Amino acid sequence: MACPICEKRKPGRFCPAKGETICPVCCGTEREVTIDCPSACAYLHAAHRYENEHPRPAPADAPFLDVDLSREVVYQQQHLLSGIAFTIARFASGNPAATDSDAMSALHALGETYKTLRGGITCSRHSTPH
Repeated sequence: MACPICEKRKPGRFCPAKGETICPVCCGTEREVTIDCPSACAYLHAAHRYENEHPRPAPADAPFLDVDLSREVVYQQQHLLSGIAFTIARFASGNPAATDSDAMSALHALGETYKTLRGGITCSRHSTPH
C-alpha cells in the first residue's frame, strides 16, 4: 500500500485531517500547506516545537524587515494588533485556499493606507480578486 498523497512511499503516520495514514515526507511537506491540520495533531505540535527550538533567520527579501516595533508601541497598540491578527485568523479559517502571501498583501496595503493617511491624503483602494 502506498501513501494516498504521493502514491509512492510507504504510509507511516495517521493524518487526522485526511482520516488515513500518509508517509512522513508528505506529512512534513504538505503540513499546513495542502493539508488543513487540526490543532490537536501530534505531528503538527512536534513540528512547531522543532521550529521554535531551531529558528531560521529571515530571508533578505522578507517584507517589513525595516520595520522595528518597540515593546512600548506593541503594548500601546495591543488591541489594534490583536484585532488585525484575529481578523486574519478568522478569514483564513473560513477561506482554506488563502495563503501567507494573501495575508502579507493585505498587511502591506493596510500599512500603505496608514502612511497615506498620516500624510494627510485620503484615498480608497479596492481589492481585486485573484
